[in-house]
Amino acid sequence: MSSLAVTFALSVGTASGFLWTDIGPKKALVCELNLLETCVTQLPPSARRQLPTRLNDLHYLLGQRGAMVLPLRHDHIAGLVITDYEQLPRSQTINWGVGHFSLPLKQQAQLTYWHELGHLYAIDALSRQGQTITSPYQHEWLADLYLVWRIALETQSLDLAWQQYHRRNLAVMADSEFISHWSVPVLAQVLAHYSLEQLNQFDSFNDFWRDISPRLVLHDKDTLNEFSSLMQRTFGAGTVQPLPGYIYWRKATLGEYLTPTLVEVMGQTAAADWLSSQQMTAE
Repeated sequence: MSSLAVTFALSVGTASGFLWTDIGPKKALVCELNLLETCVTQLPPSARRQLPTRLNDLHYLLGQRGAMVLPLRHDHIAGLVITDYEQLPRSQTINWGVGHFSLPLKQQAQLTYWHELGHLYAIDALSRQGQTITSPYQHEWLADLYLVWRIALETQSLDLAWQQYHRRNLAVMADSEFISHWSVPVLAQVLAHYSLEQLNQFDSFNDFWRDISPRLVLHDKDTLNEFSSLMQRTFGAGTVQPLPGYIYWRKATLGEYLTPTLVEVMGQTAAADWLSSQQMTAE
């Protein structure tokens, strides 16, 4: 069985409802939600005490998501991953002035699992450089950065990496609150500058992080807020008329980020026509 098949088998369920997985020099405990109370007894008391006293609180925190991660401060335990794959969507959809569009989502249990592990691998990779993660948004794009590297390693294709790119775009187009997970500005740089063969040259995420981190160009909070406002005005409910002057200085860059996704769901000609109508093409 390939490493992908092994990981997938473990991630979607085990007879005992839990498994341990390596995160650098530490381990993470992976628990299925319906067996959470039994699963967390596998943690040593010093790690268990960092969880809420009422485990039902974790049910509430997970909400309608397919998985979540709780990093732990422990010498040997990196964190706890809780899974509930029944909650995962089968498609990402958006409906705005020009129509309804849907992107089928493949292998969501696997991708969700890798993304959650990515949060813990990111903590490990940055700590090796004496750094810490400073915001929830940084946590999300780092986890997606790990996801792209893992997809390349395990599937020998970047198709699922592009699926994640499109999913992040469509989510924020449908609801600007998802700017908190909009990793597209980072994913665009990875997919533009690294081929599948280049990604496969990195034996670990730590190696990949050391290579890419000096090259990344990151948007500050104010810039992300401007992108969010522009998307809300462009795709929000009831929006049909373009406003050529509204945050015009971000339009061309936003158009670059959205183009691959719009081509995927609308087709080349319709996407080009719409981007032109919104003044989102480079002059």
